[in-house]
Amino acid sequence: MTIISIEVNANFHTIGGTNILVKNDPVFMEYRQKWKEWPENFITGSFPLHLDIEASSACNLRCEFCEATISKIGTKSGYMEFDIYKKIIDEGSKSGLYAIKLNSGSRGEPLLNKNIVKMVEYAKKKGIIDVYMNTNAVMLTKELGNELIEAGLDRISISFEGMSASVYEKYRVGAKFEKVRKNILDFVEMRNILKSDIPKIRIQTVGVSEILQDISTYTDYWSNIVDEVALIDSKDYRNVNKDLISDWSCPYLWQRMMVTWDGTISVCGFDYSNDHKLGNIKNTSITEAWNGKEMEDIRKLHREGMAHKVSICNGCPYRTTELLKKERLL
Repeated sequence: MTIISIEVNANFHTIGGTNILVKNDPVFMEYRQKWKEWPENFITGSFPLHLDIEASSACNLRCEFCEATISKIGTKSGYMEFDIYKKIIDEGSKSGLYAIKLNSGSRGEPLLNKNIVKMVEYAKKKGIIDVYMNTNAVMLTKELGNELIEAGLDRISISFEGMSASVYEKYRVGAKFEKVRKNILDFVEMRNILKSDIPKIRIQTVGVSEILQDISTYTDYWSNIVDEVALIDSKDYRNVNKDLISDWSCPYLWQRMMVTWDGTISVCGFDYSNDHKLGNIKNTSITEAWNGKEMEDIRKLHREGMAHKVSICNGCPYRTTELLKKERLL
């Protein structure tokens, strides 16, 4: 019998500062324990632990390594309406939802949504313990930063490649190195002035070759400024490998689910084409989608080592990256 392996957070590496996912909060640590144990033991619970919420499908950058650039997604200006967002949070708050992330990976820039502060405030008001955001920080002005801190944002990951304008601007096409660096420094300073413990601030970089050659400079610089410095495995979106058969199973299926800007409930954040729509929040509950037949069928294929038979998983850049890493380690 094939033993299916699941390694949680295998594409993410803390390289400086302190891991902000470890803290003295029993409810948060309960959440993180489930985050690890549910996939490892194929437990789903009645509701996802975490929801990726696409506040905006549009992005203000065209990053060299991003799926949005390569596949021309993220060009449509779609911004989640607050009524849709409210419906998501209302259901989650009644169903044991621990965490949300406003935009996931290459799913657009959340700060483009004019209601972003209101979104953070509402989730905290409804008892979501971990309200988290990914941003490129281009629009992270002093005023907006102050509002996000006061709204109660728990964590923020800021994507920032390299320590030179030449490397940063090569990959973050449309951004200016010095302007964004200043935005980050101003944000840290504002949090310190307000004497706030949150949001915990993580700087992260995709592991592109120029940065890996001198990763210590990047780590040393940011470790003295932010709470955590992280490295994300680079994914090759241009050369995905299909029909790879392996005993690897994706942890996302037991942890989280995606809701796109228009309310579409999707299997995960890598389903850019929405091939596996599970309904829309306007007429389908997240509970129904999470416990529905399609999700169970996908989970079953993953448990049996047949993930390549799921269209969105066959050639998924995350799955491909993890499988190739395993091969190199053998």
